Amino acid sequence: MIERATTCLETGGKHILRIPNTPFRTHRHLHSAFWSHGAGDINLPAWWHAFLQVPPSHSQWLSKGDTRRIASDNVGLGFLDFLYPVQTLAFIRKYVNENSTLLRRHRRSQLPSHRHRAYTSAADRPVDTLVRHRETTHSLNTGDVSKDENTAVETAHSTEARLKAELHDLLFAKDYPADTRQLWQLYERMQQLSISVDPADLAQLFRCLRTSSRTFDIEKTRELFNAVALPDRRATHYKCAISAALSQDDLGSAMAMQEEAVFRAQGSFGLPILKYAVQHSKWKVAVAIWQQCKDYKQSDTGRPSIWKDVKTLPLSDLLVKAKEAVEAAPSSDDATSTQNFAIALAQSALSIRSRQFDQSLQTELVEIAQSMQQPNLGFFKAAILQSFSMGVQSREHNQGGLDLYKSVRAKPDLVPDLELLDAVLRRYHTIRSSQEMYEVLEDYRKYHTEPPRSAYRLLMSQLARHGDFATVDQLFQESIARFGDEDISILALQLLYACFRRAEIDRAISVIESLQQKYGYSPDLRAWNIVLATYARIGDCDSAMMLWKRLAAVNLRPDGSSYGILMGMFAKRSDYEATNALYEQAISEGIKPNLEMVGSLVLALATNDRLDEAEKTAAEAIEMDLEVSQRQTRSLPGDYTFTRMWNILLGQYAIKGQLDKVFDVQKSMHERGVAFDGMTYAALMQSLCVKKLPAAAEKILRTVMPKRGVHPTALHYAIVMSGFVSIKHYQPVSHLQKRMVKEGIKPTFSVQNALLRFAFEIDEREHTRNVSEHDTFQADRAESILAQILDSLDPMELAPLGPSKFAHTLPPNIALHSSYFPYLIALYGRKRSFDKVAEIYDKFISTARKFNVDVEASPPVEMLSALMVSYTNAGAHNEVQKCWDLALEKSHAIACKANADSSQPGWVLYKYRFILALPLTRYMRSLQATSRVDELSAIIASLQRDGYQLSVHNWNVYVQVLIQDKDPVLAYEICEKQLMDGWPGWERFGHPMHVKRKIKKQWTPKSWEMDRPFPLYETFVHLASAYLDAQGMAYGMGKEMLQEFERVAPRTLEAVYSMPRIDDTIQNQLLKRD
Repeated sequence: MIERATTCLETGGKHILRIPNTPFRTHRHLHSAFWSHGAGDINLPAWWHAFLQVPPSHSQWLSKGDTRRIASDNVGLGFLDFLYPVQTLAFIRKYVNENSTLLRRHRRSQLPSHRHRAYTSAADRPVDTLVRHRETTHSLNTGDVSKDENTAVETAHSTEARLKAELHDLLFAKDYPADTRQLWQLYERMQQLSISVDPADLAQLFRCLRTSSRTFDIEKTRELFNAVALPDRRATHYKCAISAALSQDDLGSAMAMQEEAVFRAQGSFGLPILKYAVQHSKWKVAVAIWQQCKDYKQSDTGRPSIWKDVKTLPLSDLLVKAKEAVEAAPSSDDATSTQNFAIALAQSALSIRSRQFDQSLQTELVEIAQSMQQPNLGFFKAAILQSFSMGVQSREHNQGGLDLYKSVRAKPDLVPDLELLDAVLRRYHTIRSSQEMYEVLEDYRKYHTEPPRSAYRLLMSQLARHGDFATVDQLFQESIARFGDEDISILALQLLYACFRRAEIDRAISVIESLQQKYGYSPDLRAWNIVLATYARIGDCDSAMMLWKRLAAVNLRPDGSSYGILMGMFAKRSDYEATNALYEQAISEGIKPNLEMVGSLVLALATNDRLDEAEKTAAEAIEMDLEVSQRQTRSLPGDYTFTRMWNILLGQYAIKGQLDKVFDVQKSMHERGVAFDGMTYAALMQSLCVKKLPAAAEKILRTVMPKRGVHPTALHYAIVMSGFVSIKHYQPVSHLQKRMVKEGIKPTFSVQNALLRFAFEIDEREHTRNVSEHDTFQADRAESILAQILDSLDPMELAPLGPSKFAHTLPPNIALHSSYFPYLIALYGRKRSFDKVAEIYDKFISTARKFNVDVEASPPVEMLSALMVSYTNAGAHNEVQKCWDLALEKSHAIACKANADSSQPGWVLYKYRFILALPLTRYMRSLQATSRVDELSAIIASLQRDGYQLSVHNWNVYVQVLIQDKDPVLAYEICEKQLMDGWPGWERFGHPMHVKRKIKKQWTPKSWEMDRPFPLYETFVHLASAYLDAQGMAYGMGKEMLQEFERVAPRTLEAVYSMPRIDDTIQNQLLKRD
């Protein structure tokens, strides 16, 4: 059958006018529906389906221009319709509308020419034979009815009921959508049998066809509408037919049906036409339909919105069309009506919420529309709320809405209502813009006398986040005076939170006591949690534990936030045992783990250098069902739930300069869908600076972060600035400082420290160039910057809660005013400017007193280390001893594990194992100067027993001191045990002239934490000098000492043998070379 498919003619005309004598062969592929379906199953126009039917008799043809009834059983098909090409369809459509006589004449000319094989047996017979067969069948059926008329009537009634029920069930099926093909075939069957369709079923049939986008169904809808008698046409019929006409871009027919519906009082169905007219910029039609719909809307308030269909257009497209309408209004025939329509269209477009659109289009639309009429608050308000509906993550829309509000404020005729002010205030609160919130607060007072209660809460919350306690307290007093003390429990939290941001625990306790006395305030668990967090922030573990016990005494059961705060405090100290114990206690008490609790475990593991375990815990946390406290809305898209947890890992790798690990963690974050924030980039920048690549870090600051929508903070600038200072590249620091000022970023103490070091480096370089002109070193530029810093100190600088640079072991409330002085005192001490040391130290004491901190009796460890440099160079070794004793006492308070017995070994926390590294170096030099080097062995043993560790620099200085103190054997032994495991060999450094530079490059400020320490170049020179001294001794003593060197330190001795000879000062001096 397939091999000789000859009835598939190449054109429709050949089939209409004649059938060829010889079969045509074709290479066209058969439609997939060929094997099981008929032409009605294909998405073809209705006229095409109609054309394929053979009319039973001439009497069944309708008048010209009308539609004839269609057989549904496909009997009588003369050829397979769906095999025809597109050109054939166009040809057939032309001829099917011709006079039926001509069409029948063409068909008769086909009948004798049956000399070819067809696809089916039905198609294999001439058309007249098929017609006669149908007529014979009809006559037989008629004969049967005449024989048994009663049986036929009953059968007809049964068939009618069955078909009606089947149609109804298909139309109103709830479990599956109706099949329009099956519906249409059933409907045509009923029409063929002259079975009427219930009006409800007919309306539903219209609705079902309307939902289809198939060309066949659209044309059937229009055909069905034409078949409905005019008196029987209802609203549903008009609505569906109008939609079908518009689907075929037949606006004229749609308008005619609309006019007919209005004339017959069936209603106005112009909403689809209005949508079509707007979509295709047919403004004259749109204005007419809009006016007509408005009239009907006024007479029937229950009708849907005029713009219901129009609003289904994409919002950006609708804004474009509204803009076109506004621009076209002045040049139209009826400018007033068109302008009113355009303004109404623009307002409807602006009323749409939470749908993507181009902000620039909206701004242009508002500007053009406002130029056509007086400023309208409703217009601006709709646009502002539309922009805000996109959420704070969309910076463009967010800023566009705020800019529109500024336009409202600039127009004296517009008075913002309370709803608009509230929306703007909340948006400023979300993006944490305090200055603009002040302006909105003034607008409340300007336009509405006083702000509402909610405005006070929002503004206090924002100002508390910035640590502005004075203004928060002022607003608190105003709110209490206006609204009473009903909300005191909520407002008090803002006062306490401002204290937390400023790290002022004394003020927080004072606030609670004052409120208790004045208002009978009883702090709840939320208030005590803020106090507990303040203790944790300043590292006061003893007071925090006392408060923890007090909660139980007043019947306040700690919640997940309480445990998270306390665990975070111990985790920062790297006290994993205490952190894990609290976690297990919370679980045993039935408290569900939250994000802060698991994050504290990650932090405790990371600060203990158990980074693999920390990363595993962070990965598992993503799959855990954790309680997440209400967090502030981010200004960036993405999931930031676990970002802080992963940033902890990044920070630890960054400090170590392990750039590859930083990249690996960031890759893991990306794969797990954890979004990057500012601290993620800060960790990457820090690792680059540790690797002495500040230019790469500066590129991230300048290009990568703005491109990703991340705003740089003062911490990012501090990282890059200190990176350039460390490699003595000073010009970029000045550029970065100017850029900060330009971007309006307020410097924190991290930035101020970086600038102070930059200024001191410049002073030192100038002093070196002009050393003959100065008797003593004077850092005028650095001291000027220090004076400016001290004059502008404000605890509000502590409001950012992220990490900071140059704080070291200092808590934030001490680092704010004390982090600047140790650096200056140490540098002046090295320059032997002892008067300056005393002057700077006096400033340090007086500055601390302004903040009610007594640092004179117990200075920070960093300050003690700096003082020891000065005292050692000044020969004040008694003062050095006092500083060392104070350093031991201070470090004990900082580094001791929770509930640990310091009389037992190993009580020092891992994080603070190097806290005495710098003081110990100064102390060694002092003991060497006072001939007390023999005490060092016991001191070092005691420190190691407690859990302290010596840095690479400590061990190198110890070896050098032992050499100079004439104990070379012990020096060789210490070098062999403590330093040689990390020695790479001289060949690693290439030419001898590069040895010193390359060895020094490997040593960084964090090199005491290296897993494989190594001797410094100066240490090898000292060891070589000891070896030469042994060779110069008497034969017996020298030989014995050399043998001892060989026994206790073979690797060290081999390295001393192979040390390259370099013509430099240290070799010439220690090795006594001329």
